[in-house]
Amino acid sequence: MAIPCAVLMCHAPIVIPEIAGPRAMLCAQTTAAMIEAAERVIAHAPDVLVIISPHAPRDRTRFGVVRTATLAGDFARFGSPQVELQLPGAPAAARVLLESIAEYGVDCWELRGDGLDHGALVPLHFLVRAGWSGPTLLVSLPYPGTGLEPAMGKALAEAARRSGQRWSVLASGDMSHRLTPDAPAGYHPEASAFDRAFCSLIGRGELARACAIGANARDIAAEDVVDSCTVAAAAVGFDPTGHRLLSYEGPFGVGYLEAVLHEQPLAERRGAASSIPRSIAAAAVEIARDAITAHLQGVTYVPERLPEPWERPCGVFVTLRRGGQLRGCIGHIQPLHEGLSQEIADCAVAAATHDPRFAPLDPSELDVLEFEISLLSPPEPVAHIDALDPERYGIVVSAGARRGVLLPEVAGIADRHDQLRFALRKAGLNGDEDIRIERFQVRKLCSESRTRHDLH
Repeated sequence: MAIPCAVLMCHAPIVIPEIAGPRAMLCAQTTAAMIEAAERVIAHAPDVLVIISPHAPRDRTRFGVVRTATLAGDFARFGSPQVELQLPGAPAAARVLLESIAEYGVDCWELRGDGLDHGALVPLHFLVRAGWSGPTLLVSLPYPGTGLEPAMGKALAEAARRSGQRWSVLASGDMSHRLTPDAPAGYHPEASAFDRAFCSLIGRGELARACAIGANARDIAAEDVVDSCTVAAAAVGFDPTGHRLLSYEGPFGVGYLEAVLHEQPLAERRGAASSIPRSIAAAAVEIARDAITAHLQGVTYVPERLPEPWERPCGVFVTLRRGGQLRGCIGHIQPLHEGLSQEIADCAVAAATHDPRFAPLDPSELDVLEFEISLLSPPEPVAHIDALDPERYGIVVSAGARRGVLLPEVAGIADRHDQLRFALRKAGLNGDEDIRIERFQVRKLCSESRTRHDLH
């Protein structure tokens, strides 16, 4: 399928921790979901990312399309000019789209690619953070009420098909802006009903019904999510395959919803560029094995770079097993190198030679080693233990120079209380100290199928 993934992400600048400051804890759940949605898009290694923003400049009846070679913007308007973004545009994809839209009764006008609005900047910030650096096509909406959104979605699908590439579609939108008395659009007691209905329909995969919610409910809510979501859902034929509601909360009077609208099954994903004949997992394991081999032989090893978008800074843990038993595990919560390949190589050598629980690896063990490489999302602070989930998140606890780390899915850990207790024990902490708790997510690359981590 030309569009293997479509997601919905909010666009409130406050969900970016660098902008939120002390208030980041109040929307940490949303921030985590934004990270997850971005990483799901990245996992499909799209050739083009299409983003539909309700805050980009609008025309009364026409969609806007950016055809420039660069997209750029910053958050100076929100007091954070240092948080900025620049991405390559997608002029070739824009040309194909312009050739397709006339067949669906849609007209368009040309947008500028500089001074991006926050409807585009916020989701794209998380995409860049997850490793996106590819061609990006920004589309703006016409005024509400044209009813042209399904046609534009079909035009996107046709353009992706004609291009011979894989396009992922990102709908940017916020839910009701009237949830509390201090909400930006004022309070309305019935505004939350829209959020409940929309979330329920998206959660059940009823995309067409969600996009058909009545105008009166939308007006009461003062939402800007339905039109962009309709374009994205129509681009995948309102097919809810792989749908998932990731998070919803409204801590500042505005509802923030993140969801996967459509996602192809894992077996159909392209984990590496089509020019790479082996999978990313196999390439990563080969780097780990070659790095250890070179170290044991006393020769210099420079790993081959992984294909984009994988060759990017990323926290890594490398776990070694022999006969199913742990033989070494060392990693970096925060990346120490600019590229993932070198990070994997260094962690692999450390796991083989510097894990204090084991003697250094003997060369005779190389042929029987099993490798598990865990790619970590950036740790995010946790305000309450309820935000932990040992099946989904790893944990970092620290106080001063002492730190304990546990990966997710550790055998023997039953719940979040167990996870916190084991992490404290690993750090040599008793829980009475001024403790910082963080959580992170993991994508595992294995030399063979594993379901649980060891307690390490």
